[in-house]
Amino acid sequence: HGSSVRLPNMALSQKEQDIQLMLAAQCHLGTKNLNFQMERYVYKRRNDGIYVINLEKTYEKLQLAARIIVAIENPQDVVVQS
Repeated sequence: HGSSVRLPNMALSQKEQDIQLMLAAQCHLGTKNLNFQMERYVYKRRNDGIYVINLEKTYEKLQLAARIIVAIENPQDVVVQS
């Protein structure tokens, strides 16, 4: 059995902690279909055909979106769709 050592969260940057949370929530798992516009955000394809999303790039885009949203004067102008 291989053992993994987990560092205390204090040793991790906020970015690393956020990426760990995204991993725990399985945000990195895509589908078996890949739109060509998303190719640059794919880390790899698993043996079962599921595309694995690059969470470093996801984090960068979330940061960009957060900066844009926080700059909007009236919060009621923000619409979120998932």
